[in-house]
Amino acid sequence: MRAAKLRTLIAVLGVVVLVAGCAASSASFAPTPSAAPSLVGVSTPTLDPTVTPTPSSMALETAWPTTTPAASRIAGVELVGKTAVTAVDGVRVRSQPRVSDDSFKQEPLLPRGTALYVLDGPVSASGYDWYNVAPLTSRDLPSGWVASASRDGVPWLEQGNFDCPSVPADFRALTALPDGVGLACFPRVPITVRARVLSCECDVDGAWYTPHWFTLSNGELLVDPGVTRVPPDMENWFRLNLDPAGQHPDLIPVGQVVEVTGIFDHPAAATCTRTEMDGEPNPSQGCRLEFAVTKLVVQP
Repeated sequence: MRAAKLRTLIAVLGVVVLVAGCAASSASFAPTPSAAPSLVGVSTPTLDPTVTPTPSSMALETAWPTTTPAASRIAGVELVGKTAVTAVDGVRVRSQPRVSDDSFKQEPLLPRGTALYVLDGPVSASGYDWYNVAPLTSRDLPSGWVASASRDGVPWLEQGNFDCPSVPADFRALTALPDGVGLACFPRVPITVRARVLSCECDVDGAWYTPHWFTLSNGELLVDPGVTRVPPDMENWFRLNLDPAGQHPDLIPVGQVVEVTGIFDHPAAATCTRTEMDGEPNPSQGCRLEFAVTKLVVQP
């Protein structure tokens, strides 16, 4: 009996030793929690789809990205309806508030210090907070959506100031306004200039607005009164966005000099939608940037 008990005790002790050994072996192969990656010595910038690194902004791209979209918010600052400026070089403008195949990259990139009017936002997508902006300093810069900050909260947009010009007194001064200036400086302020109405006689593809009179639906353009042919540069003419409820002849006086009165931020723009080719209509702020003609009078 004692021998049997002794053998049983030895067997139990063997199992205990074996289990302990296995536990120790397992512990030796268990992955130890890795420490958070240190930024010390990091020299390769992370690839960010919204900003093209330049010598002055490269340092901002070395920050380790997080996955918290809220980190890109500009805390306590409401930007919509105000002026913002780019805080870094090479800010990318996109057609949609996200990084995707249907969000087209606009050119050129925005340099540091670019003044922008903020129309809408923020929209959180792709790890960023996006704002819909229009440039205030150049007609060569695109309108669209920009990310307000990097994923770890380094700002790419900051609140800024802009000195508005005088109300345009002639057509050339009107067409010289960058995209956002009319809305930012003269919202619903009647502006009267002389211009000539010309027929575009062109086939325009691309997106269109609703209400349709904000689009080149009838094919008429406004040009400088001294011009008799459609200028090749689109910056030298306006679409004739003629308010159907405004004052104007029943027949558009193509070829004639007219006096037009119009406004930016027309009330009808509040329900504006934009439809891409083969796409669905989406709410848009674009109509607010358009010069809407509310009165057209033929000149002698």
